[in-house]
Amino acid sequence: METEKKIRIKKFVYGIIAFIILLNLVLAEKNTVGGDVNNYIATFNKIDGVSVGTDVLISGIKVGDVKEILIKDNYPQISINVNKNIEISDDSSISIQTDGLFGKKFLLIEIGGNNIYLKNGEKFSFSEDSIVIEELLGKIILIGEKNKGL
Repeated sequence: METEKKIRIKKFVYGIIAFIILLNLVLAEKNTVGGDVNNYIATFNKIDGVSVGTDVLISGIKVGDVKEILIKDNYPQISINVNKNIEISDDSSISIQTDGLFGKKFLLIEIGGNNIYLKNGEKFSFSEDSIVIEELLGKIILIGEKNKGL
């Protein structure tokens, strides 16, 4: 009887330890201080649907994520982390895209043609805002109504 009780206590303790380890893994912040990423900055007018952790893609391949979102000079400014081995030319652009019609948002980097590359902490010169589906549908309806009156 007593050994069965000891076995239950051991199982309980092992369960608690496993739970703590899993919780720690889930809640742990990504290591962004290390030398494996570069940080870049982009300023937009609208960033609807973008949040910390949003994917950053180049040619459909995930190369990073959104680290931080701030408001600077009354405009949203996004700080992104990108794999350090990816070279981004200084004439590259960044845009906010949607995966499908109603899918999640992601940032897409279009690589430019210059041989001068952005350095850690530098800013994108070209950015394109998020398209809000409601605004787009409103414009389509307005065009349809105008064409109907012709």
